Amino acid sequence: MENNMEILKEQSQDEVVYDLGQWMGRKQAFGLISGKAAAADVECLRQIRDKKLYRAKGVDWTEFCQQYAGVTRSYADRLIRQLESLGPNYFHLSQIVRISPADYRQIAPAIHDAGIDFGDEQIPISPENSNKIFEAVNALRSALPPKEEPPAGVAVAQRRLEAAIAALNRVLERGPDDAERAELALAVSSGLIDLNLLSLMLRQ
Repeated sequence: MENNMEILKEQSQDEVVYDLGQWMGRKQAFGLISGKAAAADVECLRQIRDKKLYRAKGVDWTEFCQQYAGVTRSYADRLIRQLESLGPNYFHLSQIVRISPADYRQIAPAIHDAGIDFGDEQIPISPENSNKIFEAVNALRSALPPKEEPPAGVAVAQRRLEAAIAALNRVLERGPDDAERAELALAVSSGLIDLNLLSLMLRQ
């Protein structure tokens, strides 16, 4: 009985390793640079995470992201959430034109698997149509109602601070060069000085 359990355990482990190899083999190098992630890359990551296939490498999800996908866990999870909420067309489009998830949601009714509805034309989302896609996306954005400026207040300031920190994190996740790293370090240092001064003022 014990030998049978060991055999089953070995078979199960072999299946996990095979399954992981299948998903990683579909994309040997994940192209997850900010704004250029492909839907197929993110789908591979989602399968590896949800099925816990990363365990076959003897690492947890955080370590797998860093060692094999070349990104942080938070960044990988954010891409997976975007795939689940926005669908693969968001990634197809963002490989051609930079567009935020918020803007994409607003113009999403004009975007389908077959392409972008623009005027009397449906433009397939492909690199050879990049000029038409730029024009269509810019026009669709311009047609959106203007965003209302939120009222000033502590909650608004906090959200803006969190957004700024997230933006700095994205720069770091992208793998900046030495010059960018120096600029980022200076920005963080300056921000810390300002925050410390604010903290002191609040204690008075």
